[in-house]
Amino acid sequence: TDLATFNPLPWEADREGIRAVTRQELDVPFELGALKVVPYLLGELAHWGDDLNGNDLSRAYGQAGVRASLPMWSVDRSIQNTLLNLNGLAHKVVFDVDFFWADASQNFDQLPLYDPLDDDSIEAFRRRIADSTFGGALNVADPIPLRFDERYYALRTGMQSWVTAPSAEIADDLMVLKFGARQRWQTKRGAYGRERIVDVVTLDMGASLFPNANENNFGEDIGLINYDLRWHVGDRLTLASDGLADTFSDGLRMFTFGGYVSRPERGSAYVGFRTIEGPISSNVLLSSYHYRLGPKWILTVGNAYDFSKTGDIGHTLEVTRVGESFLVSMGLNVDQGRNNVGFIFAIEPRFLTSSRRGQLGGVQLAPASARGLE
Repeated sequence: TDLATFNPLPWEADREGIRAVTRQELDVPFELGALKVVPYLLGELAHWGDDLNGNDLSRAYGQAGVRASLPMWSVDRSIQNTLLNLNGLAHKVVFDVDFFWADASQNFDQLPLYDPLDDDSIEAFRRRIADSTFGGALNVADPIPLRFDERYYALRTGMQSWVTAPSAEIADDLMVLKFGARQRWQTKRGAYGRERIVDVVTLDMGASLFPNANENNFGEDIGLINYDLRWHVGDRLTLASDGLADTFSDGLRMFTFGGYVSRPERGSAYVGFRTIEGPISSNVLLSSYHYRLGPKWILTVGNAYDFSKTGDIGHTLEVTRVGESFLVSMGLNVDQGRNNVGFIFAIEPRFLTSSRRGQLGGVQLAPASARGLE
């Protein structure tokens, strides 16, 4: 039954051969008062020994554009509120614009993805989405509509603008104006005489305008509308929301709302709700909990439940031992969607943990040997 719904992705083919790519960028930054402007040129020469048809292919790619940013700020020291933990308020915002035109001598859909865009689990889902979501359109050259093809999403977001793009195959004709605003509201918190400046609210917003909408954004002028909101109510409580939306028919609309609470060196918890509409619909409740049982043990629990027809998605239980030099983790992962049970065993050098002090989940770890022999 599973093989009956399996459909290779359009870029999948058994190909091999040399791939040589060089990509360069030249920037000419200057300032116009407070406005920072960066005209730039980007070029690429590439060769593949095997394209999807088994032939060699060479490509020249060029991109010309300009980036600009304008910072602004204001301060009001008269804003004082004990309930909201405000001691003065500063508003800082940076407006960003990036406009570019790009042209390629070959279409990127002639190439297999030697560097895939998704991990294995996402690819496994995509191979079956033609049958499960688009009505069983199997044995068709392109069973998944192009507006839901991950290659076109990567192209529209401007991956080809990166000199060190993770997938060299993604580059094609495109003209887009990307604009956004990165905002921070800051205050002072802490004991009297030892106040520090912290973010109260952060709000980043962005969108893309496509002058050639029919060619680049499936007929819609505006797309890739996004935001990321964080409200740090206190040092231990953060409320968060983020979203992404496309405006064409059945385009992705995803929004997340949640809250994060932490207790330094003891634990943290997160509860959130994510809703997705588009080619698929999903309303998922997410929760995770990290707790330090003692000096040497940390417990991690995670759950996901879909209030749509999927129901229970999965659960994770993991225990980590904190050693002098290594973190040793053992756990169990139950994936109800795939009717699969997995076991976790990992050994991680302690100096590789994230952040300056080191962090596991939401639990801060002091540097190795900071408290003597452990």
